[in-house]
Amino acid sequence: MRAFFSERPKLFFCNGIIVRELSLARHDPNPGSGTLDPSLLREWIKKAKKGDIGSYQRLYEVFARKVLNFIYRMVNSVEEAEDLTQETFVTVYRKLGSLKDDAKFEPWLFRIARNYVYQRYRSRTPATVPIEEPDDNDKGVTEPADTRKNPDEQFQAKELQDVVQEVINSLPEKYREVFVLSAIQQLSYNEIADIVGRSLPSVKTDIHRARLEVRKKVKHYLKV
Repeated sequence: MRAFFSERPKLFFCNGIIVRELSLARHDPNPGSGTLDPSLLREWIKKAKKGDIGSYQRLYEVFARKVLNFIYRMVNSVEEAEDLTQETFVTVYRKLGSLKDDAKFEPWLFRIARNYVYQRYRSRTPATVPIEEPDDNDKGVTEPADTRKNPDEQFQAKELQDVVQEVINSLPEKYREVFVLSAIQQLSYNEIADIVGRSLPSVKTDIHRARLEVRKKVKHYLKV
């Protein structure tokens, strides 16, 4: 494990992590589907459990961006999100052998990430302030600009992205968490219920309320 981090420190600390992962995503085993072949995922997990670093790296390459963005949406800090993402994947490496059902790898992974968020921020009030503009060297959770858009379209897209993030930050914590997992991470209701340890009806209700709140606030911002 130490060799993995010493040989590949950019996996966790390079500001270009998202750019590199977006490039890797173009070689997805199911191009255009947006999903990973479950049999391939099980194969990687099986090999990683046996200590295969290459398979663990593939798991990281597929899921690190999701985890990083989930944590960032919760803590509103790139630096903290990177730190907690590192801790999450160190734990994944150490505890992967304890995962009994490989089909539930993703909910298990997000539970680990969620636990680290709450351990770090248990005594803090959830952030409800607008996100700060990233500086030129801060690209930890920023996707490359779509060069097919003209400058006006790029500005409008960035403005809308900032509005949405500000709205997400303003949600009550229990709404923000399930909204991010549903709308951004595209997890199922069952997976989200598994991650947050709540009943399915409760999760569905809170996601619905969060969506209504986001829709209402985004409309308000766009009218201003």
